[in-house]
Amino acid sequence: MTNFDFIMQLNSFAGRSYNDLTQYPVFPWILADYDSEEIDLNDPSVYRDLSKPMGAQGETRAAQFRERYEALESNYFNEDEPPPFHYGTHYSCAAYVLYYLMRLEPFSRLALTLQGGRFDVADRLFHNIGASWRSASKENLQDVRELIPEFFYLPDFLVNKNMFDFGTTQLGKTVHDVTLPRWAKGDPKRFVRIHRQALESDYVSKNLHRWVDLVFGYKQRGKEAVAALNTFVHVTYEGQVDLDNIKDPIQRESTIAQIQNFGQTPSRLERKPFPQRNVVVALKEKSIDFNALHGLAPLTPPFCIVGAPHRVYLKFSMWDTCRVGMAGQVDSSVGDMCLVKGQIIGVGRTCALILPSKKYYRYGGPNNGISVHHAVGGYKENRVLSIHDDMHRAPISVLKPSLNGLWLVSGCMDSTIRVWKYDGGNMHLQATLCGHDNGKITCIDVSTTFGMIVTGGADGNVLVWDLRTLTFMRKLRHPTLKGIGETAAVSVSINQKNGNIMTLIGSRICLFDINGNLVAKQQSSDEFAIKHRPSCAVATDCPEWMENGIVAITGHVNGDLRLWSIDYDENILIMRHLMPDKVHSCPITALRVISDNQHSLLVGDKSGKMSVCKTLSLDSLPQNELQRLLLRKDEAY
Repeated sequence: MTNFDFIMQLNSFAGRSYNDLTQYPVFPWILADYDSEEIDLNDPSVYRDLSKPMGAQGETRAAQFRERYEALESNYFNEDEPPPFHYGTHYSCAAYVLYYLMRLEPFSRLALTLQGGRFDVADRLFHNIGASWRSASKENLQDVRELIPEFFYLPDFLVNKNMFDFGTTQLGKTVHDVTLPRWAKGDPKRFVRIHRQALESDYVSKNLHRWVDLVFGYKQRGKEAVAALNTFVHVTYEGQVDLDNIKDPIQRESTIAQIQNFGQTPSRLERKPFPQRNVVVALKEKSIDFNALHGLAPLTPPFCIVGAPHRVYLKFSMWDTCRVGMAGQVDSSVGDMCLVKGQIIGVGRTCALILPSKKYYRYGGPNNGISVHHAVGGYKENRVLSIHDDMHRAPISVLKPSLNGLWLVSGCMDSTIRVWKYDGGNMHLQATLCGHDNGKITCIDVSTTFGMIVTGGADGNVLVWDLRTLTFMRKLRHPTLKGIGETAAVSVSINQKNGNIMTLIGSRICLFDINGNLVAKQQSSDEFAIKHRPSCAVATDCPEWMENGIVAITGHVNGDLRLWSIDYDENILIMRHLMPDKVHSCPITALRVISDNQHSLLVGDKSGKMSVCKTLSLDSLPQNELQRLLLRKDEAY
């Protein structure tokens, strides 16, 4: 589990969610350096002290809050009076959430409502990350706010794309996009990527439990909280106010409003110290700790060596021949694959697997519909379960079920797309989508996680549709290819972790973010000759903060498999690995990335041959490779 996931789980257990601005998930400030040109995440001095609350980040500031508490405590004689506290404000409340997210709808409108129809004074708006850190850590005694989750995955909240007029500061600066630290080089995506890497760093992993003790643990209340300078106004704590015993309706409404607007401390989850995370490293100074590999596997980027994440190494582990769904095909091309009890199961080119039920759809027949069959089960293999005629007005050219098997998206020879719900027996038409020019639909992907359908056609266009509203969202704008005319879309694939969209148009791959912005493109120098061109491609679920990870895999007409990463400085796709073992010698027709850790790849080709490729771990590398890693363990190559 990543540190981000750990904190989100704690927020969830403590009753905090995105659905309630007054109890929004709370995250810590991680970094303390927002002024340097470059930042070294291996340097402990760039991090905030996670053992102390924001009010105690500096000794001078801590002394002032300590004096306040002692002064209030000296005048506290009656239990009916409010108990003493260090901070008159809180680290999380609805106003702070809107302060950070005011550039995004619907938070912009909510911020306007909070301020009576206009944005707050420009000097008080969120316009500079470094200034906000200085305010919360040293300069402003009324400011002890922490962060929100968006700082670690959503660069859009830092950009004023909606062109709101936030006014001008007293120094004459127009408030527009958020001013980033110098090490972000003016790029919000770079800031979020580095910020997330900082959250997942060894330093934070070793010290995060100290911050958790303050917010969710034993230092939240009582003597430990007083000693840690971590007490707030009593109404912010769960169970400290009995609303049922407040008989005066005006006072009761006033107390509720104070609780909702002032801030609420999360429910306390633990009354003893949280344990420190065990941070393991496989590559030691002169040796390798093979026992650490099991713990490192979930945090290793897709298709990188467990224990040496800067290296990519895939090896074929098994192969088989596709026999299911082949009847009536003009060739033996594989269309889809999955693993069942360690055995690879594949279906023909005009078939698509329903993964949860181990059934498959067959399409492309003259009935303009589909049939549903058993994919596994011995004598049940290929048995027809149901037939659905006339789903389109022309033959179906491509079919894509959702990963959960509940949705089915079909593309037709007449360029229409239809969205269906499958209940295990009947098909229910949800919508017909039109947007592609003349020509068949060639590729589809669907994500229920992000509520998104992506379709590619023979017209070369790639369109994005909203699965929830079943409406058109956008057309992806691909870079112009000089000297190349209209080329059909070959593959589209969605990253199920961040919503990035990979496209293969002709022989060129590109990567877009969920909002349709180009993230990276293939270099012109990587153009392929006809005999080496890609025949299909698939995206992995690599998060953007794992810079070494593989984001896309291409299969080629000569049987090659190539793995691609992103050079974020140049915004280009770079080939990280060419499979050395030549198991396939004809066009690759199907690829599927499997396993939670994204370390296994299923490959199918035109001859019906299927194979499983797996990432190697350190304990399975040859001895000479291990020696190379030890000699060059600090070098990313």
